[in-house]
Amino acid sequence: MSRNSLKIRGIVLAAVVGAGALALSACTPPMPPDVLAARAEANIECGTGNIDIATPQEFTGSMDTVGAALASVCPDQTVTEVAADAASPVALVGAAPTPAEIASFKAASCPADKVITIPAFAYPATIAYSVLGLEGLVFTPEAAAGVLNGNVTTWEDPLIADANPDFDLSGLPPISLVSIDKPQGAVTAMTTWISQQDSAAWPDGPVSTLKAGKKFADQDAMIAKMQASEGALAVMPIFTAVNNGIGSANLPVKGTDLNGQEVDTVITSDDIQLYKVGSGATEVTVTPEGDILASAATGGFPVAGNFDLASSKIVLGEGAGLAGWPVEGYAHLLICDSGSATALPLLYSQFLVRLAGQGALESFGLTPMPEPIRIKTFVPLRVVAAIQE
Repeated sequence: MSRNSLKIRGIVLAAVVGAGALALSACTPPMPPDVLAARAEANIECGTGNIDIATPQEFTGSMDTVGAALASVCPDQTVTEVAADAASPVALVGAAPTPAEIASFKAASCPADKVITIPAFAYPATIAYSVLGLEGLVFTPEAAAGVLNGNVTTWEDPLIADANPDFDLSGLPPISLVSIDKPQGAVTAMTTWISQQDSAAWPDGPVSTLKAGKKFADQDAMIAKMQASEGALAVMPIFTAVNNGIGSANLPVKGTDLNGQEVDTVITSDDIQLYKVGSGATEVTVTPEGDILASAATGGFPVAGNFDLASSKIVLGEGAGLAGWPVEGYAHLLICDSGSATALPLLYSQFLVRLAGQGALESFGLTPMPEPIRIKTFVPLRVVAAIQE
């Protein structure tokens, strides 16, 4: 797919005053987070001008989709997606950025301004493969490790066959592992899950690029290879696989959920509700600078405090445990903050974490942040300022 640089109109928030406004008076009790969130949703002000957003190829169109959600209200604000390596006041990255990556963004894009870092959305990752008739194969962590380290090269290998007794795996082309030669958040999430579930099978721990297999310079070239070669296999976001007609594996989840219920099941790769549950299986860190970082969400079991079933509007089946898709990356925004209440980078980012912005991302195929994590982003973005008056 070609990069989309269409300009889209936007809408932004007005609830942005100095950090001092966050302090409550001695006689005013603090409002619950959900009340603060609801009130913040109602404080809107439009910005004027265009904002460039550096966007990785695997998420091309996602920031435009958020901009499109704003178009009817803010006709004077536009959004332009630019290449991931372009200097721009907002950058989307596929995983929690390292201190070195934050420093590099600051030096290139906003040397005179503070950088704010927040999670933006989650996205389920999968083992994707181009073999007709094998949709829904189960890949255990050991099998996933085997194909990603290059040791498993046939579909009849016991690591795959034993978990899929109902499939005829005979006579198929050999497995051909492909990947992109640049760091990928989906690869980080997948190898995090594998190493947590079976460290003996994957002793290298989380990595963002794979050593084995054939490498490609970009996603378009890799997908073209997969579509032309039966038996090709890669790690990628599920929405990418779906959009390109590539099959997705199902993954097992086993353990104890937040309610103490034992879960031992296979999660199918097409259940959007379970993407939302799985997105709560992340560790959220607030740095001394106030940045918020969310780890890859792995294992399928939400972490206490990072998921609320009621606010997610998810209805689980009777007797079903609280477990979701076990491999999800977390994309983050790097934002130049000039300190001005009307700065477009801050205002655009404030909209993205609103319910409308998250809903736009979901329509694109991404997973909204769980409400407890979404509300956390309001503090560095100063969304809650001035709404407790």
